[in-house]
Amino acid sequence: MRLDHTRAPLYEAMKEYQQDRVVKFDVPGHKGGRGNKVLRDFLGEVCMKNDVNSMKPLDNLCHPVSVIKEAQEYAADAFGAENTIFIVNGATGAVQAMVMSVCKAGDKIILPRNVHRSAINALVVCGAVPVYVNPGVNNDLGIPLGMTPAEVEAAIVANPDAKAVLVNNPTYYGICSDLKSIVEIAHRHGLKVLCDEAHGTHFYFGEGLPPSGMSCGADMAAVSVHK
Repeated sequence: MRLDHTRAPLYEAMKEYQQDRVVKFDVPGHKGGRGNKVLRDFLGEVCMKNDVNSMKPLDNLCHPVSVIKEAQEYAADAFGAENTIFIVNGATGAVQAMVMSVCKAGDKIILPRNVHRSAINALVVCGAVPVYVNPGVNNDLGIPLGMTPAEVEAAIVANPDAKAVLVNNPTYYGICSDLKSIVEIAHRHGLKVLCDEAHGTHFYFGEGLPPSGMSCGADMAAVSVHK
């Protein structure tokens, strides 16, 4: 049974917190805008009042047990995922978390050569080994394409010890691979599938759009709400 998505637990908690007229003795130092008129005039009073520290009424992002936990459950339901984790360091941090959760030093991961540099940075940090798939090019537009299922399967066969496949969904030019086929191939060979959906979050919420990572059976996806 789907949740009632007319609710917004975190927003509701923030509104209730503002009505409590709390006297601030913690961070941030602007104290809801009172301590910095220049910043308040620039960003607006509502923005400043909602720039608050972690506290019991608003939960804690590092260990959510109340409203943030509830909001994550709503998000998971909306995305069709088993779990959703909110982060504050962008899709870059999410991509790195995905890679490092399935790969350790020496492990292989199959990924397109036009992957975002956040994935490359994750490999540097954890010591995983990239197996690159070079995408084709649309010569008329002069842009790289996505990985094909045949290319992914060839990379898996050549590297049977690989742990995962990372797919751009879409690429940064809006190109989508045949994600469902790639997921089926990877799972058949026992590999996890990670989706960089920093530019594909809207795939979950519109008709006539390419399929999302979760709908195709991917194991993890990094999405970006602000995009």
